[in-house]
Amino acid sequence: FIEIEGHTDNVGDKEINYKIGLERAENVKRYLYETHQVPLHKINVISYGEDKPVGDNKTKDGRAQNRRVVIKVLA
Repeated sequence: FIEIEGHTDNVGDKEINYKIGLERAENVKRYLYETHQVPLHKINVISYGEDKPVGDNKTKDGRAQNRRVVIKVLA
């Protein structure tokens, strides 16, 4: 099973960031399905929006690090 997490920086509205994170994760899900035939029932998507930053949202580089997708293989 695969979990795909969508993340954003903290610029903008929290609800919109949640939706952007979800769209990022859904796009990766679609790519894995269409390009690599990963079965959809083995993929879970989740959006954390701006809630789990890895970089400092006060800097341009930090915000760029926070706009990401994380793929976890769960076994």
